[in-house]
Amino acid sequence: MTNSITQYLEAVRRGEPGASQALLEKVYDSLRQIAANRLGREHGREVLQPTELVHEAWLRLGGNEVTGWENRFHFFSAAAEAMRRTLIDNARRKQSSKRGGAQSKQYVLSDDDLVTLPLADELLDLDDALLDMEKTYPIHVQVVKLKFYAGMTMAEIAEVTNVSVATTERYWVFAKTWLHHRMSSTEDA
Repeated sequence: MTNSITQYLEAVRRGEPGASQALLEKVYDSLRQIAANRLGREHGREVLQPTELVHEAWLRLGGNEVTGWENRFHFFSAAAEAMRRTLIDNARRKQSSKRGGAQSKQYVLSDDDLVTLPLADELLDLDDALLDMEKTYPIHVQVVKLKFYAGMTMAEIAEVTNVSVATTERYWVFAKTWLHHRMSSTEDA
């Protein structure tokens, strides 16, 4: 599948007619599975459906008007970023609505392959922390985005970033620690 996706990305980059649509058809099931895994742990909260998340992310990627990505890493990074922005925008809408009251905080960055998405407020706090972290540790933030928003395993992240699994795991551990410290400090203030 790796070579196949790369071939589709190259076709998009060359501007071949219908290449963007063919790419979407090739990665759609994978993106939908990622979205379903991300959203499946929401336990009855009002969230996007996996199909909605994939379609919104695809539109943010440019839809059928995409100009192309440099490689698989660039594509999956862009897809993770598009899912992140979609979830952040959804959280902002929820936060700004007058419905409901304060929800209890439950924020988890765990080691299992599927990371629990926090509630709207915590998702926005996480986004602020990631923006701060990115100034100093951009590759660590990329690992977080690919794991947290795209739902990739460490092996998949290592493959698309062209970094060893051990290094990817070290980045993940460091990022979790940094984010926990940053978010705990913000919460105390």
